[in-house]
Amino acid sequence: MHKWGHLTAVAKLPLLAKAGRALGPIHWLHSVVLFCLCGMLVFSPGRTSDENAATVFFFSPETSINNFSMLKGEFDLFFASAGNHKFQPFNNRQGFEDMLHSKRSGLYLMSSWHYARLPDKANWKPVLIGGLNGKHTQRHVISAKKKYSSFADLKGRTIASAATIEFTQELLREMLPPDQQVLLPTFKILKVPKDVDALLSVGFGVATAALTTEGGLGKLSQINPGLFSKLGQIGTGPEKLLPVVVALLEPDAACTSLMEVLRAMSEKAEGQQRLRMLGLDGWQPIENVHLKLLGK
Repeated sequence: MHKWGHLTAVAKLPLLAKAGRALGPIHWLHSVVLFCLCGMLVFSPGRTSDENAATVFFFSPETSINNFSMLKGEFDLFFASAGNHKFQPFNNRQGFEDMLHSKRSGLYLMSSWHYARLPDKANWKPVLIGGLNGKHTQRHVISAKKKYSSFADLKGRTIASAATIEFTQELLREMLPPDQQVLLPTFKILKVPKDVDALLSVGFGVATAALTTEGGLGKLSQINPGLFSKLGQIGTGPEKLLPVVVALLEPDAACTSLMEVLRAMSEKAEGQQRLRMLGLDGWQPIENVHLKLLGK
């Protein structure tokens, strides 16, 4: 955004030069300087038009988002009529964590798995937890065509997953019995955008197995019952908490306002649509039982 703004300013310099020939060199130079200063104010990073607005910073190792601009656009559009807040997704973990550790005010939407592994959480607290179908946890499953009945059958084969490589390997490590951990390095991971894509990869023969949530498997049963009937489950992981929203220990008024907007998203059709993009159907204030599971 800032880069585009800078290019637009440069593109307009010839117009200023043309006008400058009529104004004289001193007036022309004054116009250019004034124009550039205005550009710096408009496109300077971190400056917002509404001081009462806050930003949701988002990163999740559990999903492979392939269209960040669409995700940002959809949430920004929703927030435009609800406090003019902003949504900023990240495509890498390090950049997201650098922003978090800078203690920049805002809300941080992340997977519970990621939050539990943050090295320094002293300045932060989880404030909201995602919900789906009345639950705040989900399981991951390994599905394959029924001729594959064990992890040993998957040795050296391809497993499709919508999660990052790190998170996928962690889930597989949790699912594998102790005497079969040696199989982990033999698996080939195929990254896909969504759970359903991972399952369809099995149907098309691109992958032998798919690592997805139980919700993803349920969605397949609705859109492709034929493929669903051909699949069996080789392994199931433990229950994991759904994503959480994290704030500073003493959030400012803008962040408090944004929390309320997030909590009420499920009350509007437009909010429900955006929640589905995150694989959720609502938010609720986090409870002590969730905090214990997070290790907070």
